Order: sequence, then structure tokens, then C-alpha cells
Amino acid sequence: TVFSYTVAASTNVEVTASGGTVLANYATLKAAFDAVNAGTHTGSINIKIYGNTTETATASLNASGTGSASYTAISVQPAGGAARSVTGAIVAGSPLIEFKGADNVTIDGLNSGSNALTLENTTASVTSGTSTIKFIDGATSNTVTRCSVKGGFSAAVTTNGGNIFFSTDGSTANGNDNNTISSCDIGPSGANLPTKGIYMNGSTTTTAINNS
Repeated sequence: TVFSYTVAASTNVEVTASGGTVLANYATLKAAFDAVNAGTHTGSINIKIYGNTTETATASLNASGTGSASYTAISVQPAGGAARSVTGAIVAGSPLIEFKGADNVTIDGLNSGSNALTLENTTASVTSGTSTIKFIDGATSNTVTRCSVKGGFSAAVTTNGGNIFFSTDGSTANGNDNNTISSCDIGPSGANLPTKGIYMNGSTTTTAINNS
């Protein structure tokens, strides 16, 4: 008798939390973020990437206090002792990952113990807004560190977008402040060279709303 099995894609992303549902598994980072936005997981939240994910739409994380979202801090890391990737051919003009007012989130690719994390929007585009990671609507005190961030946004330097894009703030009076990008490998998606690694073009109505 021959037996065969497959590992369910729903185990790609593991979420543990101090409140709400304390343990659950998802197929994609977007599904995990959607659950946080819905209030399924609350408090201090840890998201572990145990398998490569293919995102078909933006993984957008709302601010705590928006809708049902309620958290104090979120950590995203690769796990299982291997290189992991979060990738997707996201519709032109959109990011792979969006911090939509989200605060106190750390994405740490580790690069230790054989763990590593690649974040890649494989869409090659000149459409405004195309990006791999986007900060918008007052996203503050977030960190992206020790990750490989890949993209193929190739528009002119004055067009919004890039591998990492700090955008406007239409929700708070503070801007997208106190965010840290450190020790990341920022480069092309395949042969598609990006024109901008990190780009800032935020709100300018007041000094306070500037990205700082």
C-alpha cells in the first residue's frame, strides 16, 4: 500500500496572540492580517512564516482601534530554520504589504539560524503607487529589518512608488513617523530593476503631518 500526503497551505502562517483566538494558521500573510483587522487576534501578536506564501492581493494591516482591530504590538518573523518568502504579482498601483495606520509592528527577517525572509512584489510597472511595502495614514513606530525587499517599480523618480514607499496621511495629524528600515537588502525583482529603493512623498498641509 502506498500512502501520500501534502502539507496544507493553511499552515504557512502561524498566529499566536495574548487575546482573542490565541492560536490559528493561515495560508497567506493577507489572511493573517485580515484576521487581526477583524479582531480575531488581539493584544500582543506574533506571526511566524513557516512556509512560502503567494499573495494575490495586498496584505493590509489596519491601525489598532480601527474597526475591530485591537493590538499592542505585532511581530512578523520567518520560522522553521529555512529561508521563507512572501511574494505576489499584485495589481499595478498597489503594494504587497501595507501598514495602513498600523503602529508598533516589527518585520524581522532574522538572517540567523538559517531563517531568512524575502518580501517581493513581482509586478513590473510604472503605475503610481506600485510598491512592496507601503506606509500610509499615520503608520508610526514600525520596523522592517534584516529582510530582502524586492520590487520592479520603474517609473520616473517623481512618481509615487518604490520598493518601500512612505505615502500620505489622511487619517491623523501626525504623518508616518518614527519608522525604521535597517539592514535590508533592497533590490530588483528578477531582472526588473526598480528606480527607487525607498521613496517618501507624504502630506504637507502642516509640519506635524509631514513624514518624520
